[in-house]
Amino acid sequence: MKFSFNRKELIIVLFSVVIFLLLLDIVLSKIFKHSGKQIEKIELYSGEIKNKFISGIHNFGIKDDWIDENKNDIKYGDSLRFSFKIKVPKDLPIALLLNEISNSFQPGEVTSVSRESKVNGTTNLFLSSGGFDKLKAEFVYNPEIRRTSCFFGFLVYGLAALDPVMQDQLIKVPELFTSVLIPSKESLEISKRLKSNDKNYAVILNNDINDLDYKLASSYSIERLKLSVRSILGDFSNAVSYLYDGKSSFTAESKFAFINKEFEKRNVRFIDINKFNLIDEKGTPLDISFEQIVNSANENKTALIYISADNYLKLKPLILKYRKVGYKFINPSTILAEYIKSQ
Repeated sequence: MKFSFNRKELIIVLFSVVIFLLLLDIVLSKIFKHSGKQIEKIELYSGEIKNKFISGIHNFGIKDDWIDENKNDIKYGDSLRFSFKIKVPKDLPIALLLNEISNSFQPGEVTSVSRESKVNGTTNLFLSSGGFDKLKAEFVYNPEIRRTSCFFGFLVYGLAALDPVMQDQLIKVPELFTSVLIPSKESLEISKRLKSNDKNYAVILNNDINDLDYKLASSYSIERLKLSVRSILGDFSNAVSYLYDGKSSFTAESKFAFINKEFEKRNVRFIDINKFNLIDEKGTPLDISFEQIVNSANENKTALIYISADNYLKLKPLILKYRKVGYKFINPSTILAEYIKSQ
């Protein structure tokens, strides 16, 4: 049987075939589509698995002398090459360690199986790769050991300088910090949003107050200054503390003593921000400044860090790193109360 097509009919037939093939490809791709990307299985050397395992538990402050290697567990001819017994402090959930170890590997590199022999007791972990057992570890809580622990609180200023999206993001994050506000109508609105998100704030008095209701100009009369003080205390009555910079021109002016006395009459005391750890990027890089403060802190002591909002956001990865190791980042309001009592 012969089929004869003219040029126009041939083009229509070929076009129809192309459309059919495209539709077939779409249908077949949907039929055979997997829920996730195909994971390539990779066999890692035992030494590489060991290094990633040790690095993972170090991230949570596990010290080398809490890690015991049990070479008697390794049998000749067996694929298992490493066996460890890990002492774990009581404040560190073993589940967090297992998750960190798992995240140390790329998908397909290892298979991990964990078994808990008793609640809040011993947990065994088995790591295999390429179908062969490579490493096992026994995690046991030990009440006699503890990680390095210090307590830090952040006083974050410059919230009003952030763009609206970043400002909203910072206000709504579940982190504990105290915002430092310069009295203004904008700050008053920010204070309300902070309160509705269970955040607290402090107020700093300085020469940057431009709002006439709160301005504390040295040229003002005593009566005019009293009005400003009343407005500040009335509108920012939920402030956890009031701050000032003892090295600024604001405190050098003659009216500061009067302003201070007006606050003291109402049982409100100022705190000099120079008592805190101040971080900026004028000299030392941000990450180095932060690490110097954290690493020089005394065991189980508290310290406050005074930092801008944008720098605080930049530090979040480092904060997470130190939190994993065991450092505590707490609500600064409790530390501020101690500063006031000590004055």
